[in-house]
Amino acid sequence: MAKRSVSIYDIAKLAGVSTATVSNVLNNKGSYSEKTRDLVVRIAREQGYVANFAAKSLREASTKTIALLTPDVSNDFFSTLVLRAEGLLRAAGYASYICNTGNDDEREDEYVRSLISKQVDGIVYIGGVTRTPIHAAVDLPVVHIDHTGSTGMSREVYVGNDMPQLSYDMTSTLIARGCERVALVSVSASFYRTEEHDQAAGYYRCLEECGMRLDRNLVLEGPHRQTSLIEAAQLVNECLDAGYGFDGVVALGDRVALGAVNALKARGVAIGRDVRVIGMDDSIYSRISTPAISTVRRNTAEMAERGVAALLAMLGGADPEETHIVVPHEVIERTTTLGE
Repeated sequence: MAKRSVSIYDIAKLAGVSTATVSNVLNNKGSYSEKTRDLVVRIAREQGYVANFAAKSLREASTKTIALLTPDVSNDFFSTLVLRAEGLLRAAGYASYICNTGNDDEREDEYVRSLISKQVDGIVYIGGVTRTPIHAAVDLPVVHIDHTGSTGMSREVYVGNDMPQLSYDMTSTLIARGCERVALVSVSASFYRTEEHDQAAGYYRCLEECGMRLDRNLVLEGPHRQTSLIEAAQLVNECLDAGYGFDGVVALGDRVALGAVNALKARGVAIGRDVRVIGMDDSIYSRISTPAISTVRRNTAEMAERGVAALLAMLGGADPEETHIVVPHEVIERTTTLGE
C-alpha cells in the first residue's frame, strides 16, 4: 500500500538530489542523467511514492490520449490497423498520437519517452519489433498488434496471427499445387538474417515435414534499404542470375510478392504455371496486380478490435483476460497459384 506521508523532500534527501530534480524525474520533464532518474524512481517505488503519482496521473488526471506507434504508416497493412484502432479509440473518447518509428530503436525510444511526458494513458504498438525495453516512472497499459518484443511494462497484451502456422499454410499451398522448389522472399529490417523468426518458422517446418530438401540459396532475405517491392524484384533477379531456379515463391508481404511477380514477368515466366507465388496481408497490392496475387487474409479488423478492447479494459482497471490473443487467418488463392 502507498505511503501517503512520503514527499518529494523525503525522496530528494534519500537520493541526495534537489527536490526540483525529483519533481522533474517523476513528471518526466527537464534534464537529468539516466543514473539520477533510475535512482529517484527506485527510491520513490521503495517508499511508495510512485504508486501515488501513478494514481494521480492515470486516474485523476487522465489525458484521454493514446500513443499509436508503427514502423511505416504508408504500409497498407499497418495503415489499415492504425486507421481501425484510431477510429475505435476515438469512439471511446480517446485521441491518438500516431508515430512512425521507421524500425529505428532510437526514434522509437524518443517517441515513447516524449509521449510518457505528455502523460498518454496507454500505448499501442502496431507492427515491427521492440528490441530495447522502455523503463518508465509510470507503468502504462500496452497492447502489441502484430508486434513482437517487450516494453518492460507490467501490463502488456499481444494480439496477432499464429505466424509460424501462417507461413506453414503458405508453403503447403504451393506444395499442394505441385511446387517442388519453393523460395522464401523476405524484405524486413527485423527479419534479415534471422532464420528463427516466427514469420519464417512455418516455411522451414513445412519443407521438413513434406520431405523436401531446404536449399538455402532459395532463402532470399533483404535488409529493407529500399521499398520492399523493388528490393524483392532485385532479390529474385539475383537468385535467377546465379542459376538457382524455383517453381514457387512464399513472399512475406504482398508488396514483396508483387516485386517477385514483376521480376518474373519481365523474364517471360508464366506466373501461376511455371512459377506459383503467394503473398501475405490481402492488401490492395494483391488485388490490383495482374495477375491477381494469392495471399493470406489476416483479419486486421478483428486484430484492431480485440487489441483496443484489451487496452480499454486495462484503462478501466481490469486485468486482461488473455495476454496473448491469436486471430485466425485464411489463405485466399488467386491467379498466381491457381494459374487460371
